Amino acid sequence: MKEGTQNYGSLSKTEEGCGDTAGSRPTWFTLTKPRIASDGAEDVTYSGSKRALLNRWMKKVKVRGGDLEAFIGPTDHCVEAMLRQHGGLGLEYNSLDRNIIDTAAWHRRKTQLIKAKREGINDSFNGESRRAALKSSEDEGGFDHEAVKLLETERERMEWALVVAIGFFMAVIGVIVSRTADDLLEWKLESALEWLERDGDESYWYYGLAQHVATSTILAMFAFIPVAIAPVSGGSGIAEAKATLNGVVIANCTAISTCCCKAVSVICSVAASLPAGLEGPMIFMGLSIGENANRLVPRNRPAFDLLRTDRHRIDFAAIGCAAGVAAAFRSPVSGVLFAMEEGSSFWSTSLTWRCFLSACVTVITMYAIMSKVLGNGSGFHVSNMAVFNGIDTNSSSNLALGDSDHPEFYLWEYGMFMLVGSFGGIIGGLFCSANRALALLRRRLSFNIVQKGIEVFVIAAVTATLIWVLPSFFSRCGDIDIEPRRLGHTYYKQFTCEEGEYNELATLLLNPLGAKGITLLFTEDDPDAFSMSTCIIAGMTHLVILCVAFGMSISAGIFIPLLFIGACLGRALALICNIFLDEAWNIDPRTYAIIGAAATLGGVVRVLISLTAIVTHTTSLSFFMTPVMLTTLVAQNVGNWVSDRPGIYDVILQLRGVPFLEEECPVVGRNANIRARNVMRKNVVTVCAEMLVKDLVGILRSN
Repeated sequence: MKEGTQNYGSLSKTEEGCGDTAGSRPTWFTLTKPRIASDGAEDVTYSGSKRALLNRWMKKVKVRGGDLEAFIGPTDHCVEAMLRQHGGLGLEYNSLDRNIIDTAAWHRRKTQLIKAKREGINDSFNGESRRAALKSSEDEGGFDHEAVKLLETERERMEWALVVAIGFFMAVIGVIVSRTADDLLEWKLESALEWLERDGDESYWYYGLAQHVATSTILAMFAFIPVAIAPVSGGSGIAEAKATLNGVVIANCTAISTCCCKAVSVICSVAASLPAGLEGPMIFMGLSIGENANRLVPRNRPAFDLLRTDRHRIDFAAIGCAAGVAAAFRSPVSGVLFAMEEGSSFWSTSLTWRCFLSACVTVITMYAIMSKVLGNGSGFHVSNMAVFNGIDTNSSSNLALGDSDHPEFYLWEYGMFMLVGSFGGIIGGLFCSANRALALLRRRLSFNIVQKGIEVFVIAAVTATLIWVLPSFFSRCGDIDIEPRRLGHTYYKQFTCEEGEYNELATLLLNPLGAKGITLLFTEDDPDAFSMSTCIIAGMTHLVILCVAFGMSISAGIFIPLLFIGACLGRALALICNIFLDEAWNIDPRTYAIIGAAATLGGVVRVLISLTAIVTHTTSLSFFMTPVMLTTLVAQNVGNWVSDRPGIYDVILQLRGVPFLEEECPVVGRNANIRARNVMRKNVVTVCAEMLVKDLVGILRSN
């Protein structure tokens, strides 16, 4: 090699000319040091470089001030060739977004900026100075990189503003929905339980039952009405979110009206004491907010046209999903992981950062609203943001973070965790199969809107009756003043027990599942606080009701009910094991309540990473990371083996016939040895560019 030269990777002559480049291979070219021309300017020779290619192309089109409209940039093929280059002088094009180059509005806006820049040069310089400035712009590839960077910066600022707005609005909606649902449920339960506090005959028990059933059914019908108006607002909403992020267009799925209907429906469903959670619908609300975020983009700014494309619309929807999870569990990292694991089909590093920012804004805004607006001096602390950590805002002495007595486990218990995961997978597989059978039954029966309303009414009445009657028949009372009691007396329900006692089953069934029920099971360290039979009855009751109710015409999530069911059964399993174990080997019921909750939820929805983050963050127990990881992994595999089907959300997509594109080809397709002739036909039907509608309809009907 000659002295004064350097080797760089380049493209062959075929690829250099931007012709047919299939099969072309990189070659080497020589970059010669600059030589001084006669006029004193540096003349750089690029033998075979793409920079020389662009310079020659620019000279051909002869771009000058008044002819700038002719400039539309290099062809797509040349851009791809330059982006494939990993060395040399074409690397400045790596900063250009492919979508920007392909956008006509971007070309127009870029041309306007370049023209303004050139006119500024013409006004500011004369003679040799103006020619030197123009030549400098030409040497940069024929367009002003500074103007392009300014346009990109303007677009990025608007994009980040939308990301922050998504997080803020999701936080406000999340606080409104969660507080309204919890307050309505507390009011309904307390007003019914007040009948039992009156001195008199047993007829007050029936008055309380009647009021509880009546208010529950009324609220259930209010939950049904929005779904009757907008049927797509029914269910959890996560299945629709997965389909939307996969690129499937579902009519009116993410409309603002659908979001409002889902919010009203889920509030009434939770208040009606149905086994419903806010988490799935809140994720859907985040999806709707994000998907409609580009409506805020000004239409009179050509620089923002890219933010209204389908790609950015889907990205904003994924950001909204992350914000929805963060609002539901007050965990920003869980939101990002859920959007990545279960939501978006297309992921990138930039999308990760945007999801992270939006989720962070959501949690910070919720903290600000709860502490400053709704706190009212009640001692709300940042540690209260962990929803299941056992911190009571009304009692500063019960702070779990300052207490050394926390759930614990030993090395040998990892085998037990795998056993719990197996049980969770079995429950999840059976649940998915049973719920699928019920969905097929509903399809065969073809309920009209009146029959769907009757179904909601009957299930709500039966549920309200069961959770009121069961604590009376299986009445086991405990001492509310016995030490230690980690939570305040408001968590425990006296029901039919004597003064100073609480009814175990009523405490679990007549409390909000997420706000109090799961927290009690996770944090109550007294093994005798809830007996084995109490936990089994509470868990199985909600499991059966959830399996029947999930699929009727209301909006309801299943995260919280499944966590409650798993916590009940996991705590019961620990109590059963302690009967046969020596006292020195007794296991902590709280530990198995947490592990059981993760196993049951993982067995039904088949999520791993985000579920682990949700459980460890909401309980403030980071050292439970590996037990939860192991448990969910076992639960997922056992659930797949038991039901031979994917999770409940994929089952919903299959039943609804949503064309969801899976990551992997189905096993049947991989093993069927399908050839092109198997999916083709000899008599091909064609359509013309111009034809009558009736002819097109006839072709579609006959084929």
